[in-house]
Amino acid sequence: MNRAELLETLRTRGLSYDPEVKLLRMPLTATYHTALKPDRHPEVYHLLGSSNYAFDLLETGEQADLERASLILHTVVLQQDRDPARDTYGIWPYFYEEPLDEMDRPDWNMADFHGKRLILVLRKHGDRLSAGLVRQIREAIAHACRAIIKRNMGPHYTNIAIMGAFVTLVGGELLGEGLFRDYGLSRLKRFYDFTFGIGTFSEYNSPDYTPIAIRELHSIHEETSLPEAKALASQLLDLAWRMAGEHYHAGTGEWSGPHSRTYRTMLSPNQHGFLAEAMLDETFEFGENVRCPAEYRGLFTSNKPRSFAEPTLAEEQAGYQVYATLYQDERLSLGSFDKGVMWNQRRNLIAYVQTPGGAVYMQLQFLMNGRDFCSAMYAGAQYRTEALFGFNLLTDNGAWHSDLDKIDGRFRADDLRIRLRIGGAVGELPDPVCLDGKRAELQLGGVRLAVQPVLEEADYAELCLEASRDAEGVYLDYVVYSGEEISFDFHTVSRAVWLFALAINEDGRLPEVAVAGNSGRVQAAAVYGAETISVSLSAAPGPTLERFRSNSVQLPSSAGARV
Repeated sequence: MNRAELLETLRTRGLSYDPEVKLLRMPLTATYHTALKPDRHPEVYHLLGSSNYAFDLLETGEQADLERASLILHTVVLQQDRDPARDTYGIWPYFYEEPLDEMDRPDWNMADFHGKRLILVLRKHGDRLSAGLVRQIREAIAHACRAIIKRNMGPHYTNIAIMGAFVTLVGGELLGEGLFRDYGLSRLKRFYDFTFGIGTFSEYNSPDYTPIAIRELHSIHEETSLPEAKALASQLLDLAWRMAGEHYHAGTGEWSGPHSRTYRTMLSPNQHGFLAEAMLDETFEFGENVRCPAEYRGLFTSNKPRSFAEPTLAEEQAGYQVYATLYQDERLSLGSFDKGVMWNQRRNLIAYVQTPGGAVYMQLQFLMNGRDFCSAMYAGAQYRTEALFGFNLLTDNGAWHSDLDKIDGRFRADDLRIRLRIGGAVGELPDPVCLDGKRAELQLGGVRLAVQPVLEEADYAELCLEASRDAEGVYLDYVVYSGEEISFDFHTVSRAVWLFALAINEDGRLPEVAVAGNSGRVQAAAVYGAETISVSLSAAPGPTLERFRSNSVQLPSSAGARV
């Protein structure tokens, strides 16, 4: 950004500054880790947001901004746990009014996020800060480095694996601590070997976290003095940009699926801005100046048909493999994983379509009381714009989160349903059509979405199809249960499995599907010339790891070839 943009951003954010507390007061948006609730704490003193604000104040070079930034940084540094005997040593709480001991679960990632910001404060503006504050910040960075080393997060957690490498590598160089520096370089090497061993990031194709990974790798490349670290970061940046470019759908301006983690289904203005700025050749006075390599920029503008499938996990470590498939052309994209739990941050089956009214998306969900339900296991196979998919249930997972909201297959609810949610520019879409056999269709511009159950075997009632719409979307729901709140116990269920066929094409034609079943499994298969796709699921609920292993999916033999 230029100076005028920086000053306007600071003016707006400065309206939230509290000179008594010396922090920004911001809306409470966090849902994990904090015990605070928006109804009682609609606004909070946000520590990381305040640190970022302080860094931007320093960028102006103005004395008044330096003084305010110094007050903020002093306040933030004091909130770190600096007691090596405590489990939370080296990390920060989210909010000033919620100490670490009062959080639902402290977030160890805060050592990484705060550590990086404080390192950049010292590297870029340390000569302007008081000696006392510099000493405090150096001590805080050292505490953060020790916490990161103690935690020793593995390379599967993409953005934190990279950010922790930055903090310890560059922090070690800044502090003159060889132990930190050497750990950071070793961690970066380990992440490099792990990632290229798979061929992609295990935090696969995340519209939220891939840009973070790109920024962190860019920071390593720019800030470290070690040639080996620069070379590793450069190759990892190439991989990240290729993945982002291959999944960008020029026809809708959206980031195609499937997504391992995302907080929204369509790109935000900030995400669009990140991609747009990355395509520029010019550099700005302020900001990170992250740029996409020239050889990958054409991927973001091409409308040529594109398809591929690839593994997303280190199988020997996970104990199973998950494949991601993508097809896209000028009009639409369809992306899917072959397996996954139905977490609200995961998009196991997701399509984007350009319509006369604008871009729309189609997202598959499994809902319990209106929220995405982690104890539903998805499995699916995709051939171009058609798919077979199904669900069975889990006895050891969570409700809205696999770890933070464990229910282990026992809970009370008044609604369970499988939903195809169509969102985006839905204002001009016609109403969906519901046909015999529980088939639903919806015209999406020049193509037609069609879906139909092909097999259902459950101790619960037969699926009931409901179609509805509101200002936010159109909904095609297959209701498992809706009524008074009752108790569910997946441990006592003998059969609970559903299989569907889906297509997005000119006439809504669904694939011809052969189904089969026995006492323990069900299967659906479709043939496309020499290619076959199939999904075979265990009929009874079971443990998550066992279902990842026992649910069987056959992808097209040509799926691995990039077209």
